[in-house]
Amino acid sequence: MEFLTENSAPLLMVLVAPGFISLKVWGLIHPSQKTQISESLIEAIIFSSFNYTATIGLFFLVKDTRLVWIYFVVVMIICPVLWPIFLKIILNCTFLKKRTISLIPKSWDYYFGKRGCCFMLIHLNKGRIIGGLYGIDSFASSYPEKEDIYLQEVWKVDEEGRFIEKIPGSKGLLVNGEAIEYIELFDANEGESNE
Repeated sequence: MEFLTENSAPLLMVLVAPGFISLKVWGLIHPSQKTQISESLIEAIIFSSFNYTATIGLFFLVKDTRLVWIYFVVVMIICPVLWPIFLKIILNCTFLKKRTISLIPKSWDYYFGKRGCCFMLIHLNKGRIIGGLYGIDSFASSYPEKEDIYLQEVWKVDEEGRFIEKIPGSKGLLVNGEAIEYIELFDANEGESNE
């Protein structure tokens, strides 16, 4: 890269770094497709430009003081972390949710993103049914990774799909998403009352 000289590298970092921080934080709080750094460069520059435009007033307040370093900490680290969080809050407000297309790529991510507890009947491709508790110690993958799920408790179920009892000594169950045909979800309290 010929444009990356000794003098231009710090300028490129100042121009791109806040945007990359924002993109990485967005990827942590919202299911997002993974991209190469080279593909994200333009987005990072746009996010950085927005960041500098939104905080320019702070620069003029502190530019002639010994607090100018605070501006660079705020603009290079704090604001880039906060912008994606604010954007997520704004996009989740009821007014916008009713008027825009959901940014959540799959119903899998929508449901498991709620982090609720429930009993599940997992119907496998070969006709077998697995029952278990998806609780606070369970886990489900998120986009763009392939679907898979960890249930913290495995339960015996009868032929009609009723939960009979928790399997003693079980440490849970891992299920590959490719083996799943569909999943039925039940209120966790109902499953416990069936026991």
